[in-house]
Amino acid sequence: MRNRLIAALGAGTVVVEAGQRSGARNTAASAAALGRVLMVVPGPVTSPMSIGCHELLREGLATSVSSVAEVVESVGLFGEDLVTKPEAVARPTDGLDHESLRVHEALEMRAGHSAERIAEVSGVPLQRVRAVLPALELTGLADRCDSGWRRVKA
Repeated sequence: MRNRLIAALGAGTVVVEAGQRSGARNTAASAAALGRVLMVVPGPVTSPMSIGCHELLREGLATSVSSVAEVVESVGLFGEDLVTKPEAVARPTDGLDHESLRVHEALEMRAGHSAERIAEVSGVPLQRVRAVLPALELTGLADRCDSGWRRVKA
């Protein structure tokens, strides 16, 4: 009775530790039966006190959370944007097609190489390498030097 009451009073339930047969596991089952949001903080896979949490995740009844902000976001009471997600850092090579990226990766920073050598290292046909290198130079990713082409430090 107590476990059903605990599950019914909240918009969601967070299980921090639960053995395979425990009161926390019973509360989690009640929350799932009531359609409440069920979350777990998974522990070490070697801990007997984490078996219940891992089973709830495996059965698809719960989601994993690791902070208060994730709990609030999961329950949805205070808005969806409380968890700050790290911004993806744009790289200079993000806009390159597959062949251009291979050519860029074949370039060295310390020494310049001929287009023929770059084609050999990158596996890109020589005609395509000769077209890609000037384009990489225009975007500031490559530089023509006395010994050939080299990568520019981004």
